[in-house]
Amino acid sequence: MQQFRSIYTAVFLTLSFLFFGFAQTSSPFFKNGDVICFLGDSITHGGQYHEFLQLFYATRYPNLKLTFHNCGISGDNAAGMIDRFEEDVMKHKPTHVFLMTGMNDVQRTLYFEGAASDKILKLRANALANYKRNTTLLVEKIIENGIIPILLTPSIYDQYSKIERENNLGCNDALIECSNHIKKLGDKYDARVIDLNTPMKALMEHELKKDSLFTIIGKDRVHPGTTGHFIIFHEIISGLEAPSVVSKIAIDVNQDEQEIRVQNLSLQNALFSDSLISFQTCEMSLPFPMGKSLHEGISLTTFKELYNQQLFQAEGLSDKNYDLYIDKQHIGTFDAYDLKNGINLSLYKNTPQYKQAQEIRRLCAAYRQTQYQLRTIAFIRHSYLNDYTGLDDINLKQKHLSKKLKRIEGKPYYNYINSSIKAYFETLPKIDSLEKRKRQLSDQIHSMYTPRMQQWKLIKSSSATM
Repeated sequence: MQQFRSIYTAVFLTLSFLFFGFAQTSSPFFKNGDVICFLGDSITHGGQYHEFLQLFYATRYPNLKLTFHNCGISGDNAAGMIDRFEEDVMKHKPTHVFLMTGMNDVQRTLYFEGAASDKILKLRANALANYKRNTTLLVEKIIENGIIPILLTPSIYDQYSKIERENNLGCNDALIECSNHIKKLGDKYDARVIDLNTPMKALMEHELKKDSLFTIIGKDRVHPGTTGHFIIFHEIISGLEAPSVVSKIAIDVNQDEQEIRVQNLSLQNALFSDSLISFQTCEMSLPFPMGKSLHEGISLTTFKELYNQQLFQAEGLSDKNYDLYIDKQHIGTFDAYDLKNGINLSLYKNTPQYKQAQEIRRLCAAYRQTQYQLRTIAFIRHSYLNDYTGLDDINLKQKHLSKKLKRIEGKPYYNYINSSIKAYFETLPKIDSLEKRKRQLSDQIHSMYTPRMQQWKLIKSSSATM
């Protein structure tokens, strides 16, 4: 194999990929300045999928300023979303609304193992009819306000795992019927539909063949954990964005004129010598940071392969080890074989790009937590103070809510409602400061990454070949 040559050579830049089957980076689904609301129930209220979406766009398209608003409320259904649409969604002046509902609309307690009476069957049919009518009204309301709807089919109810939990068997069959209706709405109104239920169900069935206790949903069979929310996020991204790389650098020293091909970055000042290849880049994107909590979700999806490739490749090197440095940071020692096949640097947490991405991840997590605190106000106001007609007095509201708490004593959700009411009164005096913090965090996320030139060096190592 050829050695590095002691010449300063012209660098050929191209956006084509000769070694990896990715197309050029396409235009993102969203446009600069878009405002995106997520309208849903508890899966949205307390969920993470919108945090992952925010993180993806902040790292993949850092020059794209998007604003995300959590508009989920625990226990809500399509009828409730209609009632609060003006106050809770339109106040944000959204350009896009993600809509996901169904888990509460189908009335899960109507489903159980064993035969159902005619009365229960009628109640099930009525619940589905109400769902279809109300989701149609919601989509029409979204479109009438000049907003682009993005329709999500309901995530699955886990009636499949053998975990030790009461099983509302048949509930997901009802959610599949809800999903079919959402797909028809998409066809009718030419709206984007992202199917969550079908791929989540297929994944469950595949993994349950290996482990009957496997689940991507929580122990309550309803609420996805981090893994489930990552899978939801992956399905959404797959429905909105074409597969693309974070960036790619492909060095070839086989030819008479060495060349470096790049994608999604600019390159300058390339130098080839016998023991060194150096150059400067300005990358347009950052890798999506994948912490330990995402390991299972990553392993169950193709996200890493399709959307998180920060590729570094060098072909034609002699059979030696090579040290890679970015801005004086030693990234790793690689042999010629690995470099020829390509290194996915998004897996290396010591790169400057990954460290920047981690900071953005921290900000996105803080943004979600701040939104969650504010959602407590909306939750109590729309679900437990919706029938309050008294004066705007805290003491009177406390009495009203105390009466409601007494009525649900002994219910499995009592503790959650009790703690939410306490959080409501604790949060009331902090609304302005939380809204301010939310805006500040959003601005920080947008300004965290400014593309800058970075110095790369690939140096022939003095160590033995690995």
